[in-house]
Amino acid sequence: MAGWVLAAVAVAEIGAAGLALVDRARQLPPLTIQVPPLNLTADNAPAPLPSHAAASPSFTDPFASITTSSPAPAAATPMPAATPAPAPVAAATPAPQSAPAAGASTPNVAAVLASLPKPTPVEEGQVVIPQTRVDAVLAEAAALIKRGDTSTAVTRLREALAMSPKNPQVISELAKTYEKMDLQDKAMEQWRAIYDMGDSAGMYYDLADAKLKAAELAEGTSGTTPSAADTALAGENGFQQGSVLALVDLSTDEKPETSEGYKRFTLKIPVKRRPDAKIDVTGVVIQVFFYDQLGDDSIVRTNALVNDHWNTLPADWVREDVEILDVDYTQAPPEPGKIEEGRHYYGYVVCVYYKNQLQDQASDPVALVKTNPPPATLPDTK
Repeated sequence: MAGWVLAAVAVAEIGAAGLALVDRARQLPPLTIQVPPLNLTADNAPAPLPSHAAASPSFTDPFASITTSSPAPAAATPMPAATPAPAPVAAATPAPQSAPAAGASTPNVAAVLASLPKPTPVEEGQVVIPQTRVDAVLAEAAALIKRGDTSTAVTRLREALAMSPKNPQVISELAKTYEKMDLQDKAMEQWRAIYDMGDSAGMYYDLADAKLKAAELAEGTSGTTPSAADTALAGENGFQQGSVLALVDLSTDEKPETSEGYKRFTLKIPVKRRPDAKIDVTGVVIQVFFYDQLGDDSIVRTNALVNDHWNTLPADWVREDVEILDVDYTQAPPEPGKIEEGRHYYGYVVCVYYKNQLQDQASDPVALVKTNPPPATLPDTK
């Protein structure tokens, strides 16, 4: 009997304790952990959790990397029970068009820039130095040549050659400048240097080959050594060995430019007969070649308007031993879009033949007749 009484009392105590626990559970809501949605704003943010939620496990703010520039901790540290619960994410999102609170976290611009990809540095050995210095010296030399200062131009070209010793363009310009100065030996040395480069010199090799062949031909046409008497006669009267006609005192008479600004002049060509020689006018042939320089400094035959007339008629060398031929030169308008836009007058070569045999030759500049030598015999066109 006593045992049943004790059992009843124990059941009654257990029931009272259960009722107390149920009543306590009704007062405490269940613990809830909610991840903030991606479209969370200040308007639809959930209400803060009650203070008793501080006893719940803490969690890391998923938007912390956006709202602060401070690095996130390696691992979340549980908060003490007395610490207030973390504020909802919505509290870190500023309201639209509202000024940031004092001390609020702002994006770190330096950190954002540091996160951008950086350009790959170029190694020093990969940098290719352009030939701007060589090109600048060549341009300066060309300007000096146009002004007639060939000596200074040679100095500049030598500077370019020191910077680029195997540059066929520089060597070619130096050779051309020596030709303008009538320094044929030095010019031939430069053409020979280009020729020795072979095909690696490109178009300059072909030019050097033509120059060397022309020089050899000019030496061949000089023929035998003149006698002392012929040399004295040539020095006195200007006649070549065995010739009956000679070119003497050629000159140019500059004319006003055309309305379009093109060059005009008259080349005066006095042709003198040897004393006591009788001239068959049907056997006299005079050739005049004008040359122009293009924008790329190459020398070509002119496209100018050219006409000729004798100063006095008839030109028969009967009453006078000198007859003068006038040749008029008028620069032609350039053709648009072509390299001829840089064309300008360069010089002339004059040859006189008698009965198909070369009598005399003259040129300006002097080197022009050596680079463009006339044939010793004029082909018979009959």
